[in-house]
Amino acid sequence: MLASSHNQILVICSIIVAVLASYTALNMASRVSNTSGKTAMCWLAGGSFAMGFGIWSMHFIGMLAFNLPIALGYDVPLTFISLLIAIASSALALHLVCKETLPIKRLISGGILMGGGVASMHYTGMEAMLMTPRIVYVPWIFVLSIVIAIFASIAALWLAFRLRYDSKRTAFTRIGASLVMGCAIVGMHYTDIAASKFPLNSFCGATNSGIDTKWLAILVIIVSLAVFAIALIISMLDARCSNRSTISFA
Repeated sequence: MLASSHNQILVICSIIVAVLASYTALNMASRVSNTSGKTAMCWLAGGSFAMGFGIWSMHFIGMLAFNLPIALGYDVPLTFISLLIAIASSALALHLVCKETLPIKRLISGGILMGGGVASMHYTGMEAMLMTPRIVYVPWIFVLSIVIAIFASIAALWLAFRLRYDSKRTAFTRIGASLVMGCAIVGMHYTDIAASKFPLNSFCGATNSGIDTKWLAILVIIVSLAVFAIALIISMLDARCSNRSTISFA
């Protein structure tokens, strides 16, 4: 099998992006829960994009951090599909945690669906390299990565549900929860990577026709931070306006 390595700087960046994505997701859940009607739908759509893009960015930065002794590239359609899967999984998560109740059966079934979606995003992203021969997955690590994805999703859903309403206490608790969620997402991703083995004669079919990896990591990081910043600023402004309206009404 080909020897692999990781760019440590990009690994650290992927962890930071995962934590920020988790914090943004918790913040978006609170906005959906504190609004109704079309406003809630807009927050759900925006939150799903911000959260999904964040999870996908962490995954993609992690992929760019992964090095093989051959040139690598990524097929555009499959990469885009992996992004859509991440957004759809995030929409499901926000929809579940913003309901009035979250019974254990719904929590587990939602975690399975979300975890399966995140795992599908990752392995679709891996397939975007168009490797020949195809990537070989170590069976027990492959299964472990899916189990971690499901348990991480269940934990994320539970935390988001418990912290969906704004208060001084939850503001600080969300920071700790985002660290837990971010580390869970990162752990799942790098377990997925550990399951992947590349035969000695492998070559990447997306090297010439796919996305060039030069400067791509920097672009993804900048766009991710911009998405998080915009989402959080709008969320804080909305929360402040809501509080002022409540005080004026009182």
